[in-house]
Amino acid sequence: MDNILKRLLRLIPDGVFAIDLYGRVIFWNKALEEMTGILEEEIVGKGDFEYAIAFYGYRRPMPVDYILNPEIASLEPLTKRGDIYELETFLPKLYNGKGSWVILSASAIVDESCDLIGAVQIVKDINERKIAEIELSKLNKIVEHSPLGIALLEFSGTIIYCNASFLRYTGFSNLIGRNIFDIFPQISLYEIHNGYLKEIKHNGKIFRLRGIKLNDVDIQGYVIFLSDITEIRKYEEQRIISYKMESVSKLTSTYAHEMKNILTGVKGLANLALQANNKKLTEQYINKMISMIDALLKNLREILGVGREIGKNPEVLDLRSVIENITSFLKLSLRDNIELKLIIHDDPIRVFADKTDIEKIITNLVLNAQDALPEGGQIVIEVSVKELPEKFKTLITNEDITKDYVCINVSDNGIGMNEEVKKKIFEPFFTTKGERGTGLGLSTVYHIVQLLKGFIFVDSEIGKGTKFEIFIPIKHL
Repeated sequence: MDNILKRLLRLIPDGVFAIDLYGRVIFWNKALEEMTGILEEEIVGKGDFEYAIAFYGYRRPMPVDYILNPEIASLEPLTKRGDIYELETFLPKLYNGKGSWVILSASAIVDESCDLIGAVQIVKDINERKIAEIELSKLNKIVEHSPLGIALLEFSGTIIYCNASFLRYTGFSNLIGRNIFDIFPQISLYEIHNGYLKEIKHNGKIFRLRGIKLNDVDIQGYVIFLSDITEIRKYEEQRIISYKMESVSKLTSTYAHEMKNILTGVKGLANLALQANNKKLTEQYINKMISMIDALLKNLREILGVGREIGKNPEVLDLRSVIENITSFLKLSLRDNIELKLIIHDDPIRVFADKTDIEKIITNLVLNAQDALPEGGQIVIEVSVKELPEKFKTLITNEDITKDYVCINVSDNGIGMNEEVKKKIFEPFFTTKGERGTGLGLSTVYHIVQLLKGFIFVDSEIGKGTKFEIFIPIKHL
């Protein structure tokens, strides 16, 4: 080979080697020395497929041999492009055994008379590109076989790609070119553009849908994620029913004991009334029995209401909106000498709960606080997102510790409670209000919080007021 040509070929970044008609190496450039660790002087002149050892670890034909002898059976499928034969393959011995993906291109070497005098092979390293292609292929397979429905949209809402799960969930065989708003008329461009979570019903199932705006150089539009949460909702409803039944069971057990005590008292008064010779005394006994029976009926209505209504219609709620609404209503119903203050940030705080249950919690705590302020005062509702205090983490499981919570803090500057009262406030039928109270308000709050997998704590001191802290798990989108 011409010396100038050799020098040029030796310096090009791709690996290049050439063989003569007898299969002996006549050229081996610098790039190949770096790829294989074999110097040119060590390989030049050697034949019998020895050069293949540097690439594969054993002797075997390569594309360059096919140029000289087309009868040789190719071990891998060759691609012909004009007079050039190409092969994309992995060479395991390159770079000290690390291996690399390459494209092997082989062509003939001819003299001035166009007679074949040898063959040259170029070894182009494509490892970085090939690995990226393999990873992209893996990603494509993950997307295509993902249980999450995924669709790519133009800004207009036209679908330009969707995976198998998206088709299965929507019930179509092909959606390319269709508009997402024709498929789901219950969603809006505003919701998709701002990434809002949307729960929708479609084909008898419940789905969670969310859009993300894409503004990349290569692709612009929206990607839609659609997940089937039908079974999750069924499971959550079953859990709510289970907690509801457990709460009702506890309350019923306590109520049965309370009812036994009241009926025993009524029976005793009835015996006294029968034995009394004084009509006025008899009337007193009867009136007392009527009063006790009225209290029993009132408690019965309360307990039946608790059993029927807690956790009846759970949904994903914006807690901020619910508390703002109930607080506005309560301000109108409190005494004039009571100030009700709400402290809450503007961002949505989502929980999975029954709206009525949240309203019951706030209403019961605020009305209890009003009773603790006979001379008037201030009630503060503060809602914030925060972790459970360290002093409470020892009371719960590791699973619950990892959750994010919203804290509803209801405090007053009223008369406060002593330790004995604090220990009993969540017991059904315990009340410090005499006949004015049923003893079921705070018990209802306690069981609702339990139902929500939350926690309630109370801090109170005589003459300094009371503070209730309720922690409810946040529903992440």
